[in-house]
Amino acid sequence: MKNLIILILLTYSSLGLALDCENASSTPDINACGKIELDKIELELNQVYNRVLKMMDEISKAPSNIADKSKLKKSFVDAQRLWVKFREADCGTTYTLWSDGTIRGSMYLSCMMDRANKRIKELKDYEERP
Repeated sequence: MKNLIILILLTYSSLGLALDCENASSTPDINACGKIELDKIELELNQVYNRVLKMMDEISKAPSNIADKSKLKKSFVDAQRLWVKFREADCGTTYTLWSDGTIRGSMYLSCMMDRANKRIKELKDYEERP
């Protein structure tokens, strides 16, 4: 699936075609535009994750009343890794559910974006800790 999307993007870039995501109507265009949008969301997800990771690191080194703060950062990293596995499996199920139609790629990308946006919100909740 990922290789197909990369191939589509490379084809467009090698042909010098501009992708008009506002008016995308073909399946390859819709999937390519979805991948572009997913990449933007993934970038934000990584930025927020890294900010929270840094915050967890600072909390684990600073004096506080948090019990067992030495495990805080490791626990956070472990949770994120499990979330990544969950998202891949969950969205893979969505892809399989729709595998008999050309919409499968869009459904998969939509699932990946939805899960990433929810995770961004969850991670930002950590930042709002008093």
